[in-house]
Amino acid sequence: MNSKLLKLNEPYKVIYAGGKVGRHIATLFTWEEDEEGTAEILESHEYPIIDQGEEFPAGTLVNTEIEDCRVICSYNPKNGITGTNLYWLAGIIEYDFQQLEPSGAEYILKRLQLLDCQIKLPEEEVKDENGKPELDENGKKVMTTKWDYNASLWVSLKKGHFEGEREYIVKGNHSNGFYFESMGTADEIFSDLSYQLSVYSYYLLDSIGSIHFSTNDGYLADVFNRLNKKQGIETDYKDIW
Repeated sequence: MNSKLLKLNEPYKVIYAGGKVGRHIATLFTWEEDEEGTAEILESHEYPIIDQGEEFPAGTLVNTEIEDCRVICSYNPKNGITGTNLYWLAGIIEYDFQQLEPSGAEYILKRLQLLDCQIKLPEEEVKDENGKPELDENGKKVMTTKWDYNASLWVSLKKGHFEGEREYIVKGNHSNGFYFESMGTADEIFSDLSYQLSVYSYYLLDSIGSIHFSTNDGYLADVFNRLNKKQGIETDYKDIW
């Protein structure tokens, strides 16, 4: 077995690797050569070495191949900021849910905060009482990130019938800007989605408006009504199953 360490230069990309989030500071290459001396490479692997920042010392080797890692934040030379956008971040959180042991949105958002990774939020024009764009003192349109998002969730019945306690699977869509996923009884899903909402609220809600939950699947109407009510949104969804 042969190996070589390739150190990367700043600015580093922030990556998701094997459930961990950190700056990609180096890559470890390993390979096996043909024993007959043909110099043919029979098998090779590439593993990231990351710096998780803050309390973690730099140099964590992650036992996940590079092709299974995902870049969260790249460096923008125009403004000197390492950052991402809300929709890309939602896709990373969805990818995290697909792993055997998800790390969760709270861990990901906390590490991004500690690593100074900026999250670019969508903007829209601020309108005056007449519906016209407001202008600042320089005559430029005033923009805001305070707008309402729609979290449209797919709900399927995992087990159970019309009588007795059922279990459901709930999945969102990262194109909504926020990704949600849960599984269990109605009460368990309400608690789980409430927690996920509180995580997004803690890290981002100062910069955004509300997140309106909805679905067309005919299940868990009360759950979505309660989640919306927590945010001051009154909905009257009805179960059709």
